[in-house]
Amino acid sequence: MNEAALHKDRFEAIEAYLLGTMPPEERHRFEQELAADALLRDEVELQGENTLAIELAGITRTLQAVREEHREMSPAASGKSWTIHLKYAAMVAVLMVGAVWWIARPPENERLFAEYYVEDPGLPVPMSAVNDPVFQDAMVAYKLGDFAEARNKWGDLLQREPSNDTLRYYMANTYLAEGDAQAAIPLYESVAGAPGSAFHDKARWYLFLSYLHEGRLNELPDTMLARDTYYGEKERSVRSRIHP
Repeated sequence: MNEAALHKDRFEAIEAYLLGTMPPEERHRFEQELAADALLRDEVELQGENTLAIELAGITRTLQAVREEHREMSPAASGKSWTIHLKYAAMVAVLMVGAVWWIARPPENERLFAEYYVEDPGLPVPMSAVNDPVFQDAMVAYKLGDFAEARNKWGDLLQREPSNDTLRYYMANTYLAEGDAQAAIPLYESVAGAPGSAFHDKARWYLFLSYLHEGRLNELPDTMLARDTYYGEKERSVRSRIHP
């Protein structure tokens, strides 16, 4: 489908989405529509590629114009050429920013991870691990975003209690919060495989996100969260937006 075939309103909506000018609430609704409409996803991809091609063509034409103008300019007028060159340089810079953004944008799985990942807020400190001061200190560090300190303290506790699902779950959270999904996966798997754990459901969701981060969703069963009334819908939404 080419641009001429797109409905004007949809074309403008896609353009605003790609350029980042869409208001937040409208963007949220648009992304929900993207999740449910494969044709719309194809149109967004096509329009993005067309925009990139137009920008690259514009860069080429601008550079050619600069060369032609420079050749035709008399020596007496060469002093004025800097203003013209600066104008063209600014135009090229704007075009290049758009082109570089499109070329260097993160892979789809990373974009979806960034959209769906929300860091676990942690436990209220007075409720933490039966008043264990080390656990509490680690939880405070976790809440402050000092994940390395929290992990070091929880790691010491985990050596003494290797089967503690709370420690495993929050250790995994520190890794995922720092982008190390690979290290988080085995810890989440151990908790996700324990139906009696209080963190079982959340561990399965974060395990799903960890595999999404690594681009390995094909290694998880499609029905992993099918019976989960909260996370199941999120899983289906993510999977519907991953191109086959």
